[in-house]
Amino acid sequence: MLGTPLDVLPYVRGIQMVLSGYSGYTKGKRRDADKLIREEIERAARRARSHISNIHDAAFKDGAIPVSRAAKAACSEIDALIEDVDKASTGMDHAFFSGSRSASNSDLKKLIKHDHDVIEMVTKSVNIANSAEHAFNTGLTPDEVIQLIRQCQQMSTSCRGFFGSRSTILGGLRQKKKVKKE
Repeated sequence: MLGTPLDVLPYVRGIQMVLSGYSGYTKGKRRDADKLIREEIERAARRARSHISNIHDAAFKDGAIPVSRAAKAACSEIDALIEDVDKASTGMDHAFFSGSRSASNSDLKKLIKHDHDVIEMVTKSVNIANSAEHAFNTGLTPDEVIQLIRQCQQMSTSCRGFFGSRSTILGGLRQKKKVKKE
C-alpha cells in the first residue's frame, strides 16, 4: 500500500489549506482525491468568471464596448477551462485507478505537485479577476481594466494548458505492453 511521499508533504499541506478533506492519493481514496481537486479547480474558475462577467455586464450597460469585448473573450476562455476540467477523464480508463499497474511514489509526487500548481494558477486567475472588477468599479481607465482582464484570460489559458498535461502524467500509469520473445 502506497502512502503519500514525505517530500511532497508541503504540496499536500498546501492543497489541504484549500481542500480540508484532501489527503493525497492514498490507496482507497484516489477517486475521492481526484474528484476534490477537479471540483476545486472548477469552483475557483467559476469565481473568476463571475468577476469578469460582472465587468462585462456593467461595461456593456455603460457603453464601454472595448472593455465588454475583452471581458467576453476572458469569459469564453474560463468557460473552456471549466469544460476541460469537467470533461477530463477521471481515471476510469487508466490503470491509476483500476489497479492494472500500481502507482509508484514518483507517480504520486508528480501528480500531487501538478495538482498543487494547477490550484495555485487558478487561484491567481481569481485574484486577477477580482482586481479587474475592483479596477473597473473604482474608475480606472478602460485600458488599465482591459489589461487586467487580459491577464486573467492569459492565466486561464495557461491553467487550461497545464491542467491538460495532467493526462500525460496519468497516461504514464498505463500498463506497459509486454514484448513477445520469439
